[in-house]
Amino acid sequence: MTSSKSFYLKKGPVEARFSSLGAECTSLCFHGLEYLWQANPSIWGRHSPVLFPIVGRLQDDRYTYRGKSYSLTQHGFARDREFSLLDQSQDSLLFSLKSDEKSLQVYPFAFELQIRYTLSDSGMRVDYRVINPCADEKLWYSIGAHPGFACPLEPQKESLEDYQLDFGRQDLSSLSLYVLEKGLIGSERKSLPLENGKLNLDWECFQNDALIADVGPVTSVSIRSRKTGKGYAMDFEEFRWLGLWTKQQDAGFVCIEPWNGIADSLTHNGNFQEKVGIQSLPPEGVHKVGFELTLFH
Repeated sequence: MTSSKSFYLKKGPVEARFSSLGAECTSLCFHGLEYLWQANPSIWGRHSPVLFPIVGRLQDDRYTYRGKSYSLTQHGFARDREFSLLDQSQDSLLFSLKSDEKSLQVYPFAFELQIRYTLSDSGMRVDYRVINPCADEKLWYSIGAHPGFACPLEPQKESLEDYQLDFGRQDLSSLSLYVLEKGLIGSERKSLPLENGKLNLDWECFQNDALIADVGPVTSVSIRSRKTGKGYAMDFEEFRWLGLWTKQQDAGFVCIEPWNGIADSLTHNGNFQEKVGIQSLPPEGVHKVGFELTLFH
């Protein structure tokens, strides 16, 4: 079994660590303070997994393609696979995962997924590059991110309730949310009340699972402590959906999840090519998408 490798980057006050397993960022420090969730396995044992080749859950964890049935667990397999390092500079890393015999058993497509991390003086950019190496077949896929951020950042002197979510639009009085039913997208929508585009966070917000909204009404979000001003922001305008999630009361983290893909609906027929949020790449096509993180100290 291949052992995972660890990588370190630093630019100014920003320091980050990464694992070859899932090409996952495992630490993101700013001025010496850890901003990324540190994967307590008793609560949620991941830091910032990539979601590929699906986002969310499939009905019965199965889908069909060209009449054949395949099994994929929630969020796909990339987060649990070893990536190769293609390139490293002082402030950037480029990872790659390619299809192989193991992936073809559950996902019958040739692909290459590249993930590039680039540090800035106040955060990090994450870029995904999906490549279809096949000369005569389309590649069908979804992709998303699932970074978990420490919330509160300084638990010895603050709590989740000290944090405010801000979509940066004072004219926004509510947000239309998809409703999850047993991990699948239900037929109903609900409204999330906002005050000048802002929401004071508490556990009540997340009791019915993730908050899922269309990108468009909002293209960025920040979460900051009203006590210290510290926090983080994400610009996700290149994505179609946004998820916000935490696991349980006082979990210690909040995930900000930009998605190009979404869980199956309760009424989906199982056909992979007809799945909401599925994307297709033409033969030898390439698709790039990414998001920007800004840290506040």
